Amino acid sequence: MNKEKMIADELQHMFLEGKLKGFKEEYINFITRKLRTGDTSIDQLIQEDSELKEKVLEASEHVWNPEMNDKNHYNKIPGNLKGMHH
Repeated sequence: MNKEKMIADELQHMFLEGKLKGFKEEYINFITRKLRTGDTSIDQLIQEDSELKEKVLEASEHVWNPEMNDKNHYNKIPGNLKGMHH
């Protein structure tokens, strides 16, 4: 899996966990779709969207430094929502 897809997945998880307050679901879906399809890169996103920059960097930390996540990362997502972002 490429890094854009990994960050897209992490942003979706963060949204479902309530860690992206102030961002609308439609916006997060739009951004993560662009990352998954290759229409934007992590570098472009960080440069173009200063509001989301901090959250993208936080998602990067989660992806590349797994010790920052607790072992039950997916268990924080309500059962009926697990897997919906794929």
